[in-house]
Amino acid sequence: MRSIVCSADHQAAFDDRLETALALARATRGHLSLLIATPMSQLMTWEPFGGPALSAEAIRVAREDDDALAVRVKERLVHQDVPFDITTADMDRVEALGDAARLADVIVMGIDDVALKEVAIGVRCPVLAVPRGKPLLAFDGTVLIAWNGSREAANAMRAALPLLKLAAAVHVLAVGEDGLESDPGEALRYLSRHDIHAELHNAQIGAGGTVAGVIAQTAATLDCGLVVMGVYGHSRLRELLLGGVSRTLLGQSDRALLLAH
Repeated sequence: MRSIVCSADHQAAFDDRLETALALARATRGHLSLLIATPMSQLMTWEPFGGPALSAEAIRVAREDDDALAVRVKERLVHQDVPFDITTADMDRVEALGDAARLADVIVMGIDDVALKEVAIGVRCPVLAVPRGKPLLAFDGTVLIAWNGSREAANAMRAALPLLKLAAAVHVLAVGEDGLESDPGEALRYLSRHDIHAELHNAQIGAGGTVAGVIAQTAATLDCGLVVMGVYGHSRLRELLLGGVSRTLLGQSDRALLLAH
């Protein structure tokens, strides 16, 4: 994963994303692209009596804020050991990240980012989602792959290969709401062809339990810093629908998630 995109903004959680992206770039000898996106055209939707002068002032302030953010980020990164570039985009952040994903290997976002679900469903590269206050600073720990045999789970596992090769241990958790769509042994055989020797765990959902709960508990028991999983759902007219497992983990995970659709 050598082409890394990270969304930059004025939020406090940006530090978690940035530190994770820098650690990933160092681990993979990658290049970090910071994206600052503000839809200037949306600032024109003022009340009619506000007049164009008010809209022009709002756009001027927004551009100055973006320029100031770019300067601060550059000052912070210029002394780091990671090559980087900073881009500003006059468009919606989801659209901007979609454009950036065309030649990206991974996008780094926050788990509590309101745009995460739509980006994870809509882009064609994996998304590394980081919990607030818990940046992923090392990639040589333990990784858990949530496996149900679906295409989404397979896509996530393939996308995670560069990170799985860095991990000290890889575990495959076979668990599904309606059973598995394929033999979990296929996942282990695929990984072994890439010199990744994973351990298989077959999980059962107890009374009142959930797949998301089993994944979270297994990740905690194995002390996994990263969970790899497929994201299920679709986005239509900005109305996002997610499967129950995706919705639950994206809403409350305290561990980094590598997501792919």
